[in-house]
Amino acid sequence: MLCRGRALARALPPVPRVPRVSLCQCPPRDLAVPNAGWSERMRRHYGHQLVTASAEGWTRLPSFRRARQHRHQVPALAGGSDGDSDSDGDTRLFPRAIEGDGKGFEFVMFLNVPKGRLRCLCQPGPFLEGHPGLTHGGAIATLIDTSLGTLALAVAGRVVTANLSIDYVAPVPLLSVLLLEASLQRREGRKLFLGCDLRDAEGDTLHARATGLFIQQEPPKEPARGGDGGR
Repeated sequence: MLCRGRALARALPPVPRVPRVSLCQCPPRDLAVPNAGWSERMRRHYGHQLVTASAEGWTRLPSFRRARQHRHQVPALAGGSDGDSDSDGDTRLFPRAIEGDGKGFEFVMFLNVPKGRLRCLCQPGPFLEGHPGLTHGGAIATLIDTSLGTLALAVAGRVVTANLSIDYVAPVPLLSVLLLEASLQRREGRKLFLGCDLRDAEGDTLHARATGLFIQQEPPKEPARGGDGGR
């Protein structure tokens, strides 16, 4: 019996070796470029926005899953540091938290700081469904808040949302292609008033209109220096 088992083992093909996993860290993936989940319509409008941005002096903003990698692409915050460490757990930027190309929020932003304007080309995926076949209103609010907030960050640095008012005009079908146009309307001290329209990419249908109030945050205070510990 033992001899038969050994003969059978010799006849079987060798077990393939499991490849060793490299522990080296890969650079973060820019999610604001075409991927397999983008529709042909999304790709076409992306190409158009790239050409327009180049001609008019706009900047395409790279986008990543980690909030700190993402926000460092905003001109006002590039190279800055808020004292946080990238090793504080596996945090994810909310609009980039859904795995799978095309499943959740697919978007790319174009920024023009001198004009106080931002464009966001977006395609809502099937994981954002509310009513059957339609994008959830909360997902639309996320796109609006993210777009207005990015523009406010670029203009004023660290900001927080104080108020967001949205008029939902027409339902947004899943996998549709939308273009959000945001602008800085006025600034009063630390208060920034912004607004945006969300339309289909061709501009024919208005889906939502919103205004937002953002508050510029005071810069972090440096610890007091001196022998008495600042007391």
